[in-house]
Amino acid sequence: MRLSIEVYMDFICPWCLIGKRQLAQALIQLGAERPEVRVDVHWRGVQLLPALPVQGEDFHDFYLRRLGSEQAIGLRQAQVRQAAAGVGVALDFGKIPRMPNTADAHRLWQRACQLGSLAQLDELLERLFACHFLHGGDLGDGATLLGLAEAAGFGPADLVSSLQGDGTPFHCDRPGAAHQGVPSFVLGEGLTLSGAQPVAQLLASLRQALDAATGAPAARILVPAERVPEPGKRILIEAQGKSLVLFNVDGRFHAIDDGCPHQGASLCGGRLEGEVIQCLAHGLRFNLNTGYLLNSTQLKVGRYPVEQAGDQLHIVIPQEEAIPCTR
Repeated sequence: MRLSIEVYMDFICPWCLIGKRQLAQALIQLGAERPEVRVDVHWRGVQLLPALPVQGEDFHDFYLRRLGSEQAIGLRQAQVRQAAAGVGVALDFGKIPRMPNTADAHRLWQRACQLGSLAQLDELLERLFACHFLHGGDLGDGATLLGLAEAAGFGPADLVSSLQGDGTPFHCDRPGAAHQGVPSFVLGEGLTLSGAQPVAQLLASLRQALDAATGAPAARILVPAERVPEPGKRILIEAQGKSLVLFNVDGRFHAIDDGCPHQGASLCGGRLEGEVIQCLAHGLRFNLNTGYLLNSTQLKVGRYPVEQAGDQLHIVIPQEEAIPCTR
């Protein structure tokens, strides 16, 4: 299964960098819950400040004009620094000399998206953010942009024609995107989130988008906090006409059908070795991450995503009505 995500951003918006880190964390958690899902993330450029002169503007003067006082600047920057620190980014606004005109940066990015691999694009995006926020570079300077692209594995000759150098505004291919603010996340067929989001909110929205993509909401079997197994333990759950086993492997949760797909022997009493469960009846060993028979794709036990919601868990059963577990 595939899920497409479009993120609208500008390289000079700190919330876009923060949002990138938050999305990465949410996708790691989603991958643990739903390893069968392929997520495609597309970053789309939006020029927030098309009226800036081609040479940009002094960074401090820009914010003084925008916010009106030194106190307001200090409060705003403290808020952003705190949010950035929460995702592992140390911002020092004193290192940023200018607010650049990003029209050419977006044109270069748009062209790079037509040419580069996913790894190259992620490297370039990281370098564009770091240039402005961490190194005080000028994203309005063509030579700087080409240098960043080359460091990310692109040939400067392939991108130089995208640079105009005259401050002509960059027009996003999504009408009205600039008026909706950045970052803006469009998940799946149109679920939209505006602004940087906490990881938990992004994860919940990703789950919602996956439900919508299947055509019907997935059922969720609630596992209350008092029933959640300790690390190295497992519990048998009977709900929705199913017998499931919920494993806790060093804090990672896996839910599978209790019945071995070979001859139906119970896997709840099987031997757990890391993230492999061995059926004691016939010795068959199944990978809890995939459900497949170890070293084979010929036999598979039913496997269900497990979502964490505070100190509770939900086992996701596609396209059925959710009810609490009863045992």
